[in-house]
Formats: sequence, structure tokens, C-alpha cells
Amino acid sequence: MKQYNPQSLTKNDSERPIFIADMMLGRLARYLRIFGYDVLYFQKISDEDLVNKAESESRIVLTRDSRMIRRSPFKYGRVKFLFIRHDKVLKQLEQLVKELNLELKINLIRCIECNQILKKVDKERAKGKVPIFVYKSITNFAYCSNCDKYYWSGSHLELMNRRFSSLLK
Repeated sequence: MKQYNPQSLTKNDSERPIFIADMMLGRLARYLRIFGYDVLYFQKISDEDLVNKAESESRIVLTRDSRMIRRSPFKYGRVKFLFIRHDKVLKQLEQLVKELNLELKINLIRCIECNQILKKVDKERAKGKVPIFVYKSITNFAYCSNCDKYYWSGSHLELMNRRFSSLLK
């Protein structure tokens, strides 16, 4: 298996890497989005289509498919791959922090479902769309027009901070 220099996977120090995750890494894609990373994920996509999308958008392919990695230097040319070794999302994130020097800090700027950039919305717009206790206690909301979902900073983010405290900066 060809080894990749992790430093060569990122564009440069001032730009955050962007990713496309294979169908085995849906949870990882969601968590990376919570940390503000641009991560495409499709439940059903052929290897060829995934690689073509990665190449056309200069994305790093995150994969658990060792066959794809073995084929990559010969078949896929300039596309950058990172083989994710672990099954558990915490270990996957640890690997990304170590190998790509990713900064993990909760940054809800993307929809965790579809990756679209969230838009800040007035509190009034969230009325009737979020639980009443949330509406009464939260002042800042974000909205995904693609998924028609509202987001806010609440106890769920505090729980994530505790769960991933060893990785968060």
C-alpha cells in the first residue's frame, strides 16, 4: 500500500482541507461538519464517481476501502486519499488530528446532514419550528434551507465538548 505524506494532503497552512467521505464514513462526515469542515458524503456512489468528484473539486478522499487505496496510485492519478484505519468515530478523529493536523473546534457553520452553509436567522423565524423551551432560552439560530432544519447552541454541544475534550482545541 502506498504511504502518503500527510503534509502533502492539505493545500497549505492558511486553507482548511476539504473532503469527500466514502459510504463507510457517514458518521465521520457528520462530525467533521460539526467542526466546520466541508465534507461531501453520499450513501450510494461508485468509486469512480467519488474519485471524479474529488478530483474536480480538489477534495481529499477519506476511505475505509483498502482496495480503493491499493488501486489509487495506478488508476486515480492525482487524487489524494487517506485510509481511515479505525471503526470508531473518536479514533477516526484522532487519526485526522494526528495525520492532517486538523483543528477540531465545534463550529456549526454547516448543515450536518447535507453540508450546506447555514444562514443565521432571526429568532422569530424559528418560532414554531423548534421546541418551545429552546425558543424561550436560545437567542441565536441558524437555518439550512436545503434540509429545512434549524440549529442552535445547546446542551448537545456541551455534551460533544465533553466527549471529544481530548481532541478539541
